Amino acid sequence: MGGGDHLSALDVIRRVEALGGRLVLDNGQLKVRAKAPLPEELTAAVSEEKAAIMVALGAPLDTVISEVLKDVRPYLTKSLKRLPDDRLLVLVNWSIMAAWEKAIRTAAR
Repeated sequence: MGGGDHLSALDVIRRVEALGGRLVLDNGQLKVRAKAPLPEELTAAVSEEKAAIMVALGAPLDTVISEVLKDVRPYLTKSLKRLPDDRLLVLVNWSIMAAWEKAIRTAAR
């Protein structure tokens, strides 16, 4: 790893297992079970791919979305932080669709 290599969620799971560890879901939370600490780069990859790993491990999508929004909330304005998950998710989806539409229009020129 290193040098800017990006690992997919499945690659991360395989690497953790190759080191004798396991990634598990425990009460909707992603947990690392390992006898020894994981290398720093792999720990960072677990964090980076957290949502995809949770999906790969079979977490319900609403649980995954809630975890993603929990990670995003500290960076939001006060008014957005107060929104319930379903409302915040609508705004995120709306922003993604607007950005996609803008990209398509730009590419069509």
